[in-house]
Amino acid sequence: MKLQTGILAVAVASGFFFTSCKCNKDTEMTSAVTENDSTEIDTASVIVETAKLDAEGNYIYDVGDVTEISLPDGTKLSIGNNSTENKLFTQLNDTNFKVSSDKTQGWITLDRVYFATGKADLTPVSEAQIKNVVAILKAFPSSMVKIGGYTDNTGDAAVNKQVSTDRARIVADQIIANGIDKSRIESEGYGADHFVCPANDTDECKAQNRRVDIRVTKK
Repeated sequence: MKLQTGILAVAVASGFFFTSCKCNKDTEMTSAVTENDSTEIDTASVIVETAKLDAEGNYIYDVGDVTEISLPDGTKLSIGNNSTENKLFTQLNDTNFKVSSDKTQGWITLDRVYFATGKADLTPVSEAQIKNVVAILKAFPSSMVKIGGYTDNTGDAAVNKQVSTDRARIVADQIIANGIDKSRIESEGYGADHFVCPANDTDECKAQNRRVDIRVTKK
Protein backbone atom coordinates (compact mmCIF):
# COMPACT_ATOMS: atom_id res chain seq x y z
CA MET A 1 0.00 0.00 0.00
CA LYS A 2 2.79 2.39 0.89
CA LEU A 3 4.54 1.51 -2.38
CA GLN A 4 1.43 2.34 -4.44
CA THR A 5 0.97 5.60 -2.57
CA GLY A 6 4.62 6.54 -3.28
CA ILE A 7 4.27 5.80 -7.00
CA LEU A 8 1.08 7.86 -7.18
CA ALA A 9 2.78 10.77 -5.45
CA VAL A 10 5.69 10.67 -7.90
CA ALA A 11 3.31 10.54 -10.85
CA VAL A 12 1.32 13.53 -9.62
CA ALA A 13 4.48 15.51 -8.94
CA SER A 14 5.86 14.67 -12.38
CA GLY A 15 2.63 15.73 -14.07
CA PHE A 16 2.66 19.03 -12.22
CA PHE A 17 6.30 19.65 -13.20
CA PHE A 18 5.80 19.07 -16.94
CA THR A 19 2.54 21.06 -16.97
CA SER A 20 3.88 24.04 -15.08
CA CYS A 21 7.24 24.04 -16.90
CA LYS A 22 6.09 23.68 -20.50
CA CYS A 23 7.54 27.06 -21.54
CA ASN A 24 10.75 26.43 -19.70
CA LYS A 25 11.12 23.13 -21.49
CA ASP A 26 10.98 24.91 -24.86
CA THR A 27 13.45 27.51 -23.66
CA GLU A 28 15.82 24.86 -22.36
CA MET A 29 15.64 22.95 -25.64
CA THR A 30 16.32 26.10 -27.65
CA SER A 31 19.24 26.96 -25.42
CA ALA A 32 20.62 23.47 -25.76
CA VAL A 33 20.38 23.53 -29.54
CA THR A 34 21.98 26.97 -29.73
CA GLU A 35 24.71 25.93 -27.35
CA ASN A 36 25.46 22.73 -29.24
CA ASP A 37 25.28 24.38 -32.66
CA SER A 38 27.69 27.11 -31.63
CA THR A 39 30.39 24.51 -31.16
CA GLU A 40 29.83 23.09 -34.64
CA ILE A 41 29.19 26.14 -36.88
CA ASP A 42 31.92 28.50 -38.02
CA THR A 43 30.06 31.79 -37.51
CA ALA A 44 32.52 33.79 -39.61
CA SER A 45 32.04 31.56 -42.64
CA VAL A 46 28.25 31.81 -42.35
CA ILE A 47 28.42 35.62 -42.36
CA VAL A 48 30.66 35.63 -45.42
CA GLU A 49 28.36 33.26 -47.31
CA THR A 50 25.18 35.25 -46.62
CA ALA A 51 26.50 38.83 -46.85
CA LYS A 52 25.31 40.74 -49.92
CA LEU A 53 27.09 44.06 -49.31
CA ASP A 54 30.75 44.87 -48.81
CA ALA A 55 32.09 47.36 -46.26
CA GLU A 56 31.43 50.27 -48.66
CA GLY A 57 27.83 49.22 -49.33
CA ASN A 58 28.46 47.76 -52.79
CA TYR A 59 26.41 44.75 -53.84
CA ILE A 60 28.38 41.49 -53.95
CA TYR A 61 27.39 39.46 -57.00
CA ASP A 62 27.71 35.70 -57.27
CA VAL A 63 30.02 35.36 -60.28
CA GLY A 64 30.02 31.56 -60.07
CA ASP A 65 32.82 29.04 -60.36
CA VAL A 66 35.96 30.08 -62.21
CA THR A 67 36.22 28.90 -65.78
CA GLU A 68 38.64 29.64 -68.62
CA ILE A 69 37.50 31.03 -71.96
CA SER A 70 39.53 31.32 -75.15
CA LEU A 71 38.88 34.45 -77.20
CA PRO A 72 39.05 34.41 -81.03
CA ASP A 73 42.44 36.16 -80.96
CA GLY A 74 43.91 33.47 -78.69
CA THR A 75 43.65 35.42 -75.43
CA LYS A 76 42.63 33.29 -72.47
CA LEU A 77 40.68 34.69 -69.53
CA SER A 78 39.90 33.07 -66.19
CA ILE A 79 36.45 34.33 -65.24
CA GLY A 80 33.34 33.36 -63.30
CA ASN A 81 30.58 31.38 -65.00
CA ASN A 82 28.02 34.03 -64.06
CA SER A 83 30.31 37.02 -64.55
CA THR A 84 29.84 40.05 -66.76
CA GLU A 85 32.75 38.89 -68.89
CA ASN A 86 31.21 35.50 -69.60
CA LYS A 87 27.83 37.03 -70.48
CA LEU A 88 29.45 39.58 -72.81
CA PHE A 89 31.63 36.92 -74.46
CA THR A 90 28.61 34.63 -74.92
CA GLN A 91 26.62 37.36 -76.68
CA LEU A 92 29.45 38.29 -79.02
CA ASN A 93 30.50 34.71 -79.72
CA ASP A 94 26.99 33.33 -80.31
CA THR A 95 26.07 33.46 -84.00
CA ASN A 96 22.40 33.27 -83.04
CA PHE A 97 22.53 36.34 -80.79
CA LYS A 98 20.93 39.39 -82.39
CA VAL A 99 21.05 42.94 -81.07
CA SER A 100 17.49 43.81 -80.09
CA SER A 101 15.81 46.91 -81.48
CA ASP A 102 14.37 47.33 -77.97
CA LYS A 103 17.07 49.42 -76.32
CA THR A 104 16.02 48.31 -72.85
CA GLN A 105 17.09 44.76 -73.65
CA GLY A 106 20.52 43.10 -73.63
CA TRP A 107 22.05 45.08 -70.77
CA ILE A 108 24.67 43.32 -68.61
CA THR A 109 25.60 44.69 -65.20
CA LEU A 110 29.31 45.21 -64.57
CA ASP A 111 29.47 43.10 -61.41
CA ARG A 112 32.88 44.21 -60.13
CA VAL A 113 33.01 47.88 -61.08
CA TYR A 114 32.61 50.14 -58.06
CA PHE A 115 32.84 53.85 -57.26
CA ALA A 116 33.59 55.99 -54.24
CA THR A 117 30.32 56.87 -52.50
CA GLY A 118 28.50 59.68 -54.28
CA LYS A 119 31.35 60.21 -56.73
CA ALA A 120 32.49 59.09 -60.18
CA ASP A 121 35.87 57.89 -58.93
CA LEU A 122 36.52 54.26 -59.79
CA THR A 123 37.88 52.08 -57.01
CA PRO A 124 41.14 50.18 -57.71
CA VAL A 125 39.35 46.82 -57.66
CA SER A 126 37.39 47.86 -60.77
CA GLU A 127 40.48 47.82 -62.98
CA ALA A 128 40.59 44.05 -63.43
CA GLN A 129 37.09 43.79 -64.87
CA ILE A 130 37.54 46.78 -67.16
CA LYS A 131 40.69 45.19 -68.58
CA ASN A 132 38.82 41.93 -69.16
CA VAL A 133 36.06 43.79 -71.01
CA VAL A 134 38.72 45.51 -73.14
CA ALA A 135 40.28 42.13 -73.98
CA ILE A 136 36.90 40.80 -75.11
CA LEU A 137 36.15 43.87 -77.24
CA LYS A 138 39.59 43.65 -78.86
CA ALA A 139 38.87 40.03 -79.78
CA PHE A 140 35.64 41.11 -81.51
CA PRO A 141 36.86 44.20 -83.41
CA SER A 142 33.60 44.88 -85.25
CA SER A 143 31.57 45.08 -82.05
CA MET A 144 30.23 48.29 -80.53
CA VAL A 145 28.87 48.85 -77.02
CA LYS A 146 27.07 51.36 -74.86
CA ILE A 147 27.74 52.01 -71.17
CA GLY A 148 24.78 52.97 -68.98
CA GLY A 149 25.00 54.51 -65.51
CA TYR A 150 22.26 54.19 -62.88
CA THR A 151 21.55 55.22 -59.28
CA ASP A 152 18.95 54.50 -56.63
CA ASN A 153 16.44 57.27 -55.81
CA THR A 154 18.17 58.58 -52.69
CA GLY A 155 18.82 62.33 -52.86
CA ASP A 156 18.17 64.90 -55.57
CA ALA A 157 17.08 63.50 -58.95
CA ALA A 158 19.17 65.98 -60.94
CA VAL A 159 22.29 65.17 -58.92
CA ASN A 160 21.67 61.45 -59.37
CA LYS A 161 21.31 61.90 -63.12
CA GLN A 162 24.65 63.75 -63.26
CA VAL A 163 26.41 61.17 -61.09
CA SER A 164 25.13 58.34 -63.28
CA THR A 165 26.21 60.20 -66.42
CA ASP A 166 29.70 60.81 -65.02
CA ARG A 167 30.07 57.20 -63.94
CA ALA A 168 29.06 55.83 -67.33
CA ARG A 169 31.45 58.24 -69.03
CA ILE A 170 34.40 57.39 -66.78
CA VAL A 171 33.96 53.66 -67.48
CA ALA A 172 33.79 54.38 -71.22
CA ASP A 173 36.88 56.59 -70.95
CA GLN A 174 38.77 53.82 -69.17
CA ILE A 175 37.86 51.32 -71.87
CA ILE A 176 39.04 53.78 -74.53
CA ALA A 177 42.24 54.49 -72.58
CA ASN A 178 42.99 50.75 -72.64
CA GLY A 179 42.93 50.54 -76.41
CA ILE A 180 39.35 50.52 -77.71
CA ASP A 181 38.62 53.16 -80.37
CA LYS A 182 36.19 55.78 -79.10
CA SER A 183 34.00 55.30 -82.18
CA ARG A 184 33.03 51.89 -80.81
CA ILE A 185 31.66 53.06 -77.48
CA GLU A 186 29.08 55.50 -76.18
CA SER A 187 27.74 56.23 -72.72
CA GLU A 188 24.66 57.66 -71.04
CA GLY A 189 23.42 58.21 -67.49
CA TYR A 190 19.85 57.30 -66.58
CA GLY A 191 19.74 58.33 -62.93
CA ALA A 192 17.08 56.47 -60.97
CA ASP A 193 15.35 55.08 -64.07
CA HIS A 194 15.28 51.37 -64.95
CA PHE A 195 15.61 49.73 -61.52
CA VAL A 196 16.71 46.10 -61.55
CA CYS A 197 15.39 45.74 -57.99
CA PRO A 198 11.99 47.49 -58.31
CA ALA A 199 11.18 47.76 -54.59
CA ASN A 200 14.29 49.89 -53.96
CA ASP A 201 13.47 49.71 -50.25
CA THR A 202 16.46 47.97 -48.65
CA ASP A 203 20.20 48.59 -48.64
CA GLU A 204 20.76 45.48 -50.76
CA CYS A 205 18.07 46.47 -53.25
CA LYS A 206 19.41 50.02 -53.59
CA ALA A 207 22.96 48.71 -54.03
CA GLN A 208 21.81 46.65 -57.02
CA ASN A 209 20.22 49.73 -58.57
CA ARG A 210 23.45 51.73 -58.18
CA ARG A 211 25.28 50.19 -61.07
CA VAL A 212 26.95 50.52 -64.47
CA ASP A 213 25.76 48.29 -67.32
CA ILE A 214 27.11 47.43 -70.75
CA ARG A 215 25.05 46.66 -73.86
CA VAL A 216 26.18 45.32 -77.21
CA THR A 217 24.85 47.70 -79.89
CA LYS A 218 26.59 46.05 -82.84
CA LYS A 219 28.29 42.68 -83.31
